[in-house]
Amino acid sequence: MVEYLEKHRRVFLLSGISICIIAIIFTISPNIGKNILSSGVSRIIAPVQRGINATAAWVGSHFSALTNNQRLITMNRELQAEVNRLEFENFRLSLAAEENAMLNAALNMHNRYAHLSTMGARVIGQDPSDRFRSFHIDRGANDGVQMSMAIIADGGLAGVVRYVNPTRAQFVSVLDSRFAAHVVSPRTEDVGTARGDTRLMSQGLLRMEHIEASAQIIPGDQILTSSSSSIFPAGLLVGEVVSVHTNPDGLTRYAIIKPAANVAELDVVLVVTEGFGEVGFRDTVDSEE
Repeated sequence: MVEYLEKHRRVFLLSGISICIIAIIFTISPNIGKNILSSGVSRIIAPVQRGINATAAWVGSHFSALTNNQRLITMNRELQAEVNRLEFENFRLSLAAEENAMLNAALNMHNRYAHLSTMGARVIGQDPSDRFRSFHIDRGANDGVQMSMAIIADGGLAGVVRYVNPTRAQFVSVLDSRFAAHVVSPRTEDVGTARGDTRLMSQGLLRMEHIEASAQIIPGDQILTSSSSSIFPAGLLVGEVVSVHTNPDGLTRYAIIKPAANVAELDVVLVVTEGFGEVGFRDTVDSEE
């Protein structure tokens, strides 16, 4: 034992001196000792504490992001539902506006042609291969529609019935080459035949043929159905003269007419039912030469 102590005397001596110094420091200034101890502990704990704080901050931020994301998803669904509702309401209002416009147009036409016996009809379709030429309406034989009855649109004469079944009918427009009507210029009293023309149809125009060479018709003159017509009531506006030309023989003239009815936008029409539907459609063209 004595040999062991003797051998490690230096170690014990240094340890004792160190303990004494520490004791003296705590005795003189306890705060200094605490600071030294605290500093040592802090150096060990600080990295751990920073890691815990960083982890807590990461978890908190991601949890907040998830909460915000869920809130945004809910708000987006609510906004989309509101957009869908407003779009449907807008669509409903647009349909109501169109319906109101059509009813007003029908009322205006009825008032304008109150001297004629007519019935209102809706244009429900047209033949894709006959653009501006052939249209279908929601009235038929059960409603009193017959072949060769005149069709009037808001602007004027729009066409003539060419086919009828019990519930629907088909009419050709004034642009169709199968259409013909005796017409007159009320300003000059010159007469002729208004006829659809395949070369002019794509331009939305028709011809007035068989005009005398001495006729005084000029661009801007209105053209009406004539009292000599066996198909159409007299005085229906057909269109307006665009240009006048002399035929090569020099004996007759012809005019290019812009129709009064806008056949590209037919929604509501009137069917003239008073005594003008007894001649067959083929006779309509032949008889109006």
